Amino acid sequence: MKPFSSLIFDLDGVLYRGHTPIAGAAKALDKIRAAGYPVSFITNNATRSRAQLRRRLARMGIEAKRDEIMTSAYAAACYLKSLKPKPGAVYALGERGLRNELRAAGFNLLPLCLTGECGSATTFSRLPKSERNPHASVLVTGLDRYVTYTKLAAALDVLNAGAKWVACNLDPTLPMENGVHPGSGGVGACLAYSAGKVRQAERAAGSAFSNIILREPDQVVGKPNPYMLDLLCTDCRPSARRSILFVGDRLDMDIAFAHAAGLSSLLVLSGVAKLEEAEKAGGDLKPGAILHSVADLPKWLGVN
Repeated sequence: MKPFSSLIFDLDGVLYRGHTPIAGAAKALDKIRAAGYPVSFITNNATRSRAQLRRRLARMGIEAKRDEIMTSAYAAACYLKSLKPKPGAVYALGERGLRNELRAAGFNLLPLCLTGECGSATTFSRLPKSERNPHASVLVTGLDRYVTYTKLAAALDVLNAGAKWVACNLDPTLPMENGVHPGSGGVGACLAYSAGKVRQAERAAGSAFSNIILREPDQVVGKPNPYMLDLLCTDCRPSARRSILFVGDRLDMDIAFAHAAGLSSLLVLSGVAKLEEAEKAGGDLKPGAILHSVADLPKWLGVN
């Protein structure tokens, strides 16, 4: 009897780091599928659409159908479609994958920067209102590795004008080949700080970061919120979710997500989390099991 009904994998830090596949990952997934386990994928990374990720996985020797892949970019598009009334113009601070998913869902996206501002970062006061972007009812943020001051300024402009803020995720870092790089949470933190309010009682304390009350997103669709699992697994009864194994590399996002969604969890050490902190973790951050790499998973499952 198989110990789990199916497996769901995170991507960054689990199956690859940056552009480099985790050694043995493709072979491990082949063995797991051959043993009869259904496999799917959930990622907070919003830089690629599901179609782009499918092609990327295929280049690494991992086959996946589009409906087996759930991304926070697609989840953001689904969330916006569920809003009533349907949002009008949307400003998306993110890369092509996010913008493609939003357009595919039928949303009108504003230009990446204010009219006339693309070549200059500090001349908003010189622009008449007629030359500014139209009002956006929703701001959607994801990781943008090409972020500029003008993009951030435009995002802050629509946020301060009253837009609802939907964040794809708040991951502080992204695992890469030689360490970690800033994640989507870094972009979000810039906006949260810039749109925040000064603590009135502490004005005299100087300019410490802690003096600002951050402007939190109105909704975060990515992990640890279980929303993406609800989209991916629409027929999964809550009572059956414990038989699903989620494999991730972060305690704060992946293991917390598994606990929130009612899944079994396994942490791999090929991404962000370190063994020492994983062994000390408790509560909703405590993984059900720890492996060095996804390459060790078939043996752990008893798959030859």
